Amino acid sequence: MTDPQPDTGKGRPTPKRSEARKARRNPSPGGRSKEAAAARRQANRTERQRAFEALRTGDERHLPPRDAGPERRLARDIVDARFTLGQIFMLVILIAFLSGFVPNHAVQEFASLGSLLALTVIILDCARHGRAAKTAVIERFGTASSRGISSYAFLRAMMPRRFRRPPPKVRRGDSV
Repeated sequence: MTDPQPDTGKGRPTPKRSEARKARRNPSPGGRSKEAAAARRQANRTERQRAFEALRTGDERHLPPRDAGPERRLARDIVDARFTLGQIFMLVILIAFLSGFVPNHAVQEFASLGSLLALTVIILDCARHGRAAKTAVIERFGTASSRGISSYAFLRAMMPRRFRRPPPKVRRGDSV
């Protein structure tokens, strides 16, 4: 019941080295020509420019993925409708920096402790805004779409209002 003649080899001759190299060098399906690469670079450049303009103007259609979607829009609106202590963060840092140049040691210590306390309060306030935004997104859109919302809202709450991108669409005090 055994084969009188076992199968040997692979059934075809071994290719020459030059043929094997040519077979490995076949272009990928996307095309590797200089023209295709230039077209891809131009398309990427155009898309980045469109996303940059959308961040500047607030155009919802062309926002980058980090800012796109109704969940992120709701988080932005919640943060923008409230005053956040993160808006005065730069001022606190400036005051702490300038107070370091005062020759009185007691003033320097007080400014150092005050800036540390202010930084802690600012971080807690921004975390509260991030949690509120995540809660609102969960209520409106469900748990699946709430991923990354709290950190997104936290970072937005840390920015001064005029530097936020995309720009705020709601006024402070408006209901969301």
